[in-house]
Amino acid sequence: MSPTPDRPARTRVLLAALLAVALLAGAAGWWVARDDGSAADVAAGLSGAPAGADFYRADAQEIRDGEHGSLIWSREETGTGLEGARTHLVLYRSVGAKGEPVAVSGTVTLPPGEPPEGGWPVISWGHGTTGTADTCAPSLTTLQGQARFYTSLTQRVLDTYLQRGYVVVASDYEGLGTPGPHPYLLGESAGRAMTDIVSAARELDDRVSGTWLAAGHSQGGQAALFTAQSVDGYAPDLDLQGIAAIAPPSQLRRALTTSIRDDLDRSTFLGPLLSSAAAVAGVPRDRVFSARGVALLPQLEDRCLEGLSAQDSFGGVRTGDLVRPGVGLTEVERVVADNDASALTPEVPVLVVQGTADTTVPVILTDALARQWRADDVDLTYRRVAGKGHVDVLEDARTSVDRWLQQTAPALP
Repeated sequence: MSPTPDRPARTRVLLAALLAVALLAGAAGWWVARDDGSAADVAAGLSGAPAGADFYRADAQEIRDGEHGSLIWSREETGTGLEGARTHLVLYRSVGAKGEPVAVSGTVTLPPGEPPEGGWPVISWGHGTTGTADTCAPSLTTLQGQARFYTSLTQRVLDTYLQRGYVVVASDYEGLGTPGPHPYLLGESAGRAMTDIVSAARELDDRVSGTWLAAGHSQGGQAALFTAQSVDGYAPDLDLQGIAAIAPPSQLRRALTTSIRDDLDRSTFLGPLLSSAAAVAGVPRDRVFSARGVALLPQLEDRCLEGLSAQDSFGGVRTGDLVRPGVGLTEVERVVADNDASALTPEVPVLVVQGTADTTVPVILTDALARQWRADDVDLTYRRVAGKGHVDVLEDARTSVDRWLQQTAPALP
C-alpha cells in the first residue's frame, strides 16, 4: 500500500480501515478463566467481595463512597499463567463518559519475587475491541478461536514484563462486565479507567509504585493515548513516564460522517460508536437511528464482536440505512471529535508502533496522526514496522517498546 495514494483512494482506505477496527477478531486483553464455585469464590468471603458475577455489581452508594481510583473490593484469582505471579480481580471507582462516578472491573497481576526499592513499576494495558456487552469483559470471558489466539499472544508479551518486575494491570473499561453501556471508542472514559486501575493497584498492595507506563493495542492503543490527560491533575499521586500505542485508531469523526455519506455495506463499527456518542451527547437514540437501527440497539448489551458483525446484526446493515434520513449529527460528531486521539497533545513521551501491512488500521491513518503531533512538538517516537499486520505487529512492538524505554526511562527495568 502506498503511503500517499490519491484523495479518493485515501478516503476509501480510511473508511474501510475505521470500519475494520470494530471487526478485529479477538482483540482482547489480559484475562482470567474461572467458573462459579471456584476456590477464589470461597476465598472471596474473607475479603468481603461478592462471589460469582455479583462481584461486578456495586450499588450507587458503594460507588460514591470513595474517590476515583479507590478500590471497592477485590479477590485473588487462580490459574493466571506465569509461575509465581498473583492476579487479583478488582472492582474500583472511576469517572464515566458523562463525568459521573462509575465502577469498573479489571485485573491486577503482581510479579514474582520481591519489589525493588520504591516498589514495582506498573504497566497499564489497554485491550482491543471485544464487543459491547457485559459478557465481553476480558476479565470475565473465556475466549475461543481467533480471540483465544490473540489473547495468548498478548499474554506472552505481558509475561515478559512481569518477569522483568512490572505489575501488569488491565482494565475492562466502563460498561464491560459492570452495569451500564460500554462507551465504545470514547477515549476519555477508557483513558480514565486505565489510569484509575493503577491507583487501585497501589491500594491493593503498598509495594506497587506510582511510576507507570500506559500501553495498548488497537482500541486499547487509543485508550492508552488518552491517559495523557492524567498528567493534568487527574491523578497527582501517579507519575506517568510515557505511553506506548500499537496501531491506535484515529480520524474517527471523518470516518463517522463519510461512512454515512458513502453508504458502506455494514455498520458494525458505526452502530456502537453512534450509540455511545449519542448517549454522552444526551441525544435520544431514536432521533439518530432509523427504525431498523433502533431494533438492533438491544444487541449492544447481548452480543460480543462476532455477534455484532453478523448479518442479523449491525454487520448486515448498510451505513446509510442505519440512521434516520436527513438527521443532524452535530452534537454526536462533537462527542466523537472530543474522544479522538487527534484531539490530544500529549505532554509525556509517546511511542506509536504501526505495521505497514495493517489492513485494520492502515498506516496512512497513523502517519497523519504522527505528522500532526510532530507539528505540535509532541515528544513522539514513531516506528513503522515493514510488512506487519494488525496482530502480528505485537511481537515486533515489544522490541520497539524496549528500545524506547531505554531512551526515555532508563531507570525502569
